[in-house]
Amino acid sequence: MEHSVPVLLQYAEEGDPEVQSFVGTLYASGEGVEKDLEEANNWFSAAASQGFGDAEYNLGYDYMEGLGVEKDEETAFDLFSRAAEHGSAMGALHEAMCVAEGRGTEKDERKGEELLSLSERSEDTAVLSRLGLFYYESGRYVRAAVVLRKAADRGDPFSQYLLGTMYIDRLGVQKDDREARKWLGKAAKAGIPEAVEALGELNG
Repeated sequence: MEHSVPVLLQYAEEGDPEVQSFVGTLYASGEGVEKDLEEANNWFSAAASQGFGDAEYNLGYDYMEGLGVEKDEETAFDLFSRAAEHGSAMGALHEAMCVAEGRGTEKDERKGEELLSLSERSEDTAVLSRLGLFYYESGRYVRAAVVLRKAADRGDPFSQYLLGTMYIDRLGVQKDDREARKWLGKAAKAGIPEAVEALGELNG
């Protein structure tokens, strides 16, 4: 990766928004370069100014969490909305969660539900996993189980783990140790330490 960074930077500096966004993710994660959240946001901002949805989402997330920038939920919501308009499924989900919770915008439960329902139809595994967690943390376990099952079926380890625990704890599903072992086993094989621990406790 280190050898390709200079080439990527050249394309980014020439104004390619997709490359600018990718370079931003490298600085955000520290992959191939020294981790630098401010530099990451500079590149996300450059790509976002050209309407690149993934960059708008990433920049919005950093504003929502205060990563490399001063926390600003209104700016975050605006960026999520723009990202959704430009085809970012994750941007659309975060816009929906903001509307449902009143973060960075006026709370509108009805509109939030409509937007969340749209995200449930996403083909993006990461979106389904994040939405499932949102429902889980909101105590809406039946919907969480449905969405997490979709992500788990697509091989998402975290969703497999969380779904497995729901079968143990009877949250949104009937208690079923067999199903719990199935999903926890998959998550454990994928390297989720909590799944290994939960599976050990289940097997006694």
